[in-house]
Amino acid sequence: MTAMSLPHDTAAAKRHGKALAPAWVAGVVALAIAAGAGCRRDEATAPAPDAGTAVARKPPPSALDLPAAASGDKVDLAALTSGFVRVPGARTLLGSPPGEAGRSEDEQQHEVTIRNAFEMQATEVTIAEYELLIGRNPAAHEGCPRCPVEQVSWFEAAHYCNELSRRRGLPICTILDPKQSHWRGPSCRGFRLPTEAEWEWAARGGTTAERHGELTKIAWIDINSALRTREVATMEPNGYGLFDMIGNVAEWVWDWQGPYPSEPTIDPVGPATGDNRVFRGGAARWSADEARAAFRNGYGPGNKVEFIGFRCVRTLGP
Repeated sequence: MTAMSLPHDTAAAKRHGKALAPAWVAGVVALAIAAGAGCRRDEATAPAPDAGTAVARKPPPSALDLPAAASGDKVDLAALTSGFVRVPGARTLLGSPPGEAGRSEDEQQHEVTIRNAFEMQATEVTIAEYELLIGRNPAAHEGCPRCPVEQVSWFEAAHYCNELSRRRGLPICTILDPKQSHWRGPSCRGFRLPTEAEWEWAARGGTTAERHGELTKIAWIDINSALRTREVATMEPNGYGLFDMIGNVAEWVWDWQGPYPSEPTIDPVGPATGDNRVFRGGAARWSADEARAAFRNGYGPGNKVEFIGFRCVRTLGP
């Protein structure tokens, strides 16, 4: 079996004998974050790249462009939110086939059925969006409000989705607890983190290939980013209209890290418990091996690092 090709920060953590453990928190809002081994800040030494494949685009809309819903407002649960795109449900094969470059032994192909269509934010949550909703900027990257927010823990990412639900007058779907957070399931119509299956299905954009287009046209990775994050939506989107699913920052998803199921599953949500929450997609400081729809890895949910961000989803219905 092929050994997993890890980004530098992740490889450092693995050398300590186990993946990073979660940090316990005192409450939902006041999260006590412990930076784990291997979550170090790498200095970018590569020269700034030429504009190259970056495309000047109109800034994408945001759910925060809409006014906050007043108490008692009726919400159209089937309507698309500003800045989100619709992803259909499907029965599909996820994971990677033997022989895919960079493939890890934990990417076994398996069949999943995603019964509900869902909406997913077209871009990674930006620094400007996070600061507007949460009131602070945790990101290491300064002077780039349209760059993806990073240095947010899994808890903080889930909390952001909850706060977006409150702003839009939608149900709260994720109950955050330092010992065992839980999700109210796909029937909950508020914002939440995507499941691992939803994320990969959305990232493929309707294709079965390892990525939806030519790598340097769709993703900011080590060879074109100068090892730092870039403005969202400056690369080509996939077939669903999603930007930066591959590259820029990796993205937290709902699932605990664990082996894929060996049998076909319906609406999988991952293991019931674990030490690490999964993150998906490549990042600006990583190589082509990680810039694939099937790439997966995990960190403790309390960790905050410069290469992990997130985006929210919401169930729309069948």
